[in-house]
Amino acid sequence: MSITLSYQIFPNIIFILAVLGALLLIVRRLPEAAVSNDETPTEAGAHTRLLQKGLPAQTFSKVDAFFKFWAKKIWNFILEAKDLKPSAAAGYRMQKIFNGKLPGFKAQAAPQPAITHDVKSEQYYLDMIKLRPKNLSNYDLLGKFYLEQSDFTEAKDVYEYLCNHEPGNPEFQARLGFCLYQNKQFDKAAAAYQKSLALDSTQPNRYYNLGLSLESAGKPDEAIKNFETAISLEPSSVKYYISLSNIYLKTNHGPKAREVLLKARELEPENEAVKAKLDKLTLPKIENSL
Repeated sequence: MSITLSYQIFPNIIFILAVLGALLLIVRRLPEAAVSNDETPTEAGAHTRLLQKGLPAQTFSKVDAFFKFWAKKIWNFILEAKDLKPSAAAGYRMQKIFNGKLPGFKAQAAPQPAITHDVKSEQYYLDMIKLRPKNLSNYDLLGKFYLEQSDFTEAKDVYEYLCNHEPGNPEFQARLGFCLYQNKQFDKAAAAYQKSLALDSTQPNRYYNLGLSLESAGKPDEAIKNFETAISLEPSSVKYYISLSNIYLKTNHGPKAREVLLKARELEPENEAVKAKLDKLTLPKIENSL
């Protein structure tokens, strides 16, 4: 009886020690996080440009951001240790079922400041931030406004600022990646998308965007892997197949490109883009001249 009990307790003891070890690593890094208030040159530049718009100077606790980030990491570690963390595919299916509103998670309510403008302009969102400067969702709304205006440089400044103050937010990282891609900073865009996916691996479109970034950065093999992951998560999206076929053609893998396009045609038989690409890959018939 005692031997059986020891076998039951032993794995739990190992698990508890592993968690304590992770906590110890965090505590050891805490003084460094608390003391370091320096921003990288890029982040400092983004912050300065935002201040030039008349936004209030403010300091967010880096210790708080540090704890939030590592708390999420520890929770993921515990789920993995207990084999409770769902796969990316399972997580994506759950999000589809619940329309992105998973049980147990509260959606952030959009702020309703007392501001009345006839047209939502840049100044409208700047005033929202001045009214509630600690609400990061106001900065997010400003960033989205810039994205809608295709002002990717201004949007990049906002999302660099947001990622600095809330590094554990996968949406901010993804939007920063999009801005960097539009500004042709492909390696940085890929890094931002990788950070986003490290926090939330259930988003097929982010794997797709990561693939595009890596392709533009001259890393076709890595791009192919991410296009394939996007397809595995959302096999009904024809655009993923088309992009994968494009990169196969660029790397002189015509048969693989054709195979991918045939799968796309099964999904959408009338898709003109797929038809055109397949026609180009079809070998011309050799006529008998005898």
